[in-house]
This record gives sequence, C-alpha cells and structure tokens, in this order.
Amino acid sequence: MSVTKYPSINGLRAISILMVIAFHLIGMGYVTQRYTEIAWLEPFTKIFHNGYLGVNVFFVISGFLITTLLIREENQSGTVSLRKFFIRRTLRIFPAYYFLLLVYAILQICAIIEIPWGSWTTAITYLKYFNWKKDWYTSHAWSLSIEEHFYLFWPFLFLQGQRIRRNASVIMMVLAPVMLLVMHVFSVGWLNDQIIFTRIDAIATGCYFAIYHEKIIEKLRAHWTLFFYASLLILFAWPNLWELAEQSNSRLFAIAFGSLKGTIANFAIGIIMLYSVFGPQRLWFKFLNLRIMHFIGFLSYSLYLWQQLFINKTNLWFHQFPVNIVLIFVMAVFSYYIIERPFLQLKKKFSNL
Repeated sequence: MSVTKYPSINGLRAISILMVIAFHLIGMGYVTQRYTEIAWLEPFTKIFHNGYLGVNVFFVISGFLITTLLIREENQSGTVSLRKFFIRRTLRIFPAYYFLLLVYAILQICAIIEIPWGSWTTAITYLKYFNWKKDWYTSHAWSLSIEEHFYLFWPFLFLQGQRIRRNASVIMMVLAPVMLLVMHVFSVGWLNDQIIFTRIDAIATGCYFAIYHEKIIEKLRAHWTLFFYASLLILFAWPNLWELAEQSNSRLFAIAFGSLKGTIANFAIGIIMLYSVFGPQRLWFKFLNLRIMHFIGFLSYSLYLWQQLFINKTNLWFHQFPVNIVLIFVMAVFSYYIIERPFLQLKKKFSNL
C-alpha cells in the first residue's frame, strides 16, 4: 500500500479542514452561537468547531506520513536523499501557497484588501507564527510555517539513525509542554501558543506513531474498538476536564498539556488515526472513505489556503454567506487542478517509492 494512498487519511483531513472552516465562520459571526448555549450540545460544539484541534489533526497526519515515507525510502534504498526530499516538499507546498500570495498582491494593488508590509515579510518567508495576529488574510500561515520549519530539520535528525530519531520524537513531544510552562511563568515577547516550540508536539506525535506504529498496533489490536472509543471520549471530555484542572490545584498541568491543542489530545488523535487506517473496516471506516469525504480531504490543502480570503466580516461581496463558501470550494478546485496538479506530477519524478 502506498503511504499516500492510506485509506481514511483523506477522510480525516476532511474532518479537520471542516472544523477549521466552522471555527472561522463562527468566530467571524457568520453562524449563530445560540446552539453553543444548549447544555447537551456543548461537548459536540467544543469539538466540531475547534480550529486548533482541526490543525492538530493535520499536524499528526503530516508527521506520520512524512516519517513513514522516510522509513520506506530508507528500507528500499538504504538511505534518504535530502535533495529529493526538499524538492518534493517544495513542489507540494510552494506553488499553491505563492499563487495565493500572488492573488493577495493583485487584490492589494487594486485596493480591495490591505495587508501590512510586515505581514507580507513573514508570510513570504514562512515566519508567520512570529506575528500571526498582525493581519487576518495571512494569519493562517502560522501552521504552514511550523510545517516548513519541521521539514528543515527532521530529515537531518532522521538520518542520524533509529536511536536519534526515536529520542528526537519524544524530546519534541516534551518540549511543547515545557515551553507552555515557561511562557506562563516568564514574559517572553516572541513566545506565543502558535509558535513551533509550543505546537511541535502534534507533529512529533505523528512521527512517534510512524516509528512505533507496528508495536502500537500490536498492543491495540486485541481491543481496537475500546481504544478508539476511549480516544473519542478523551477528546469530548478533555475540554471540561481541562477547565476544571485550570481552576484547581492542577492548573500547571492544564497549562502544560493544553486543551484540545495539547499533548493529551494529540495522542488521542494518533490512536484514532491508526484505528482509521489499520483498524476494522466498519461504520467509521466506511464514513471516512465516502467519496465526498475523500474529495474534501483531497482538496484540504487548497481549502486551508483559500478559506481565509473569503471568511471575513466585511461588506465585500465575496465575504457574504453563503457565496463565500461556494467561492472557497471553487478556488480550491481551481488551485488543485490548475496550480497544484502539474507540480504534483513533477513531484513523482523525485520519489523512489
């Protein structure tokens, strides 16, 4: 099975991008928040329009797939080609992203949108998580910046051997809770909860699950369904437990491990991911592999890029609901088939798998 064709992965991506879009729609006031006040719906609303959880699903999947690809290349050829790795990543990420920035530039020249020059600098250089609050249109690139910086160092650590890569994945998972505590205790201007040092644990969790996935599956297989539902329960219950912990003597624990964007949630995501790909092919598996879920997941990167342009509460016609939702999908389809697809075909030439 090709790592890029794992079943259910696109379905998980679909869920994650829909969570991000819902989070932004509600945050911008497009969707009424009355339903969030209904007590029995609260656990569901905290999950399904939680953009940070949606991003972490992306992060865990990304760490898992990238590390799995590296492991397979190493097993087949005895090593990993850094040159081919960086070419593949560049061809996958850069064209669609810089096309978006080109459209932004045209809109700014036409005085339709306004992006500060400082935001342009961090957006172009993948340093967005240092000033992600400065403007709306490029702010979502904070997560892409984290991904890109992860790609810069992880292959080098991977090449140092199994012991180093295993230890590195654990260290990165520990780093984020430590940095969150440091940020809480000390006032450090450049630290925030969207920076790589406080969010790397999600990608690292994916790396860890890729490195140990055979052992993890072996331990979970006898009780797949139990672990799956337990992980779902953790995701649904953790926000309330986190709030209780934050208000009690366990406040430092709550700060360190975050709510739905923290380490505990990441491990639950990892187990759900393994169950979705390698577990029994029952109702959950069938749902994730529906054509519509596969298609939305297929477009997830493009949807992630373009949703920020069209979700903004202004009087501009392309910000009006539901026209903006249609435009998000139209531009995502255009971006994929016209911009991304040719480069993805070229990307295959630099794959050994």
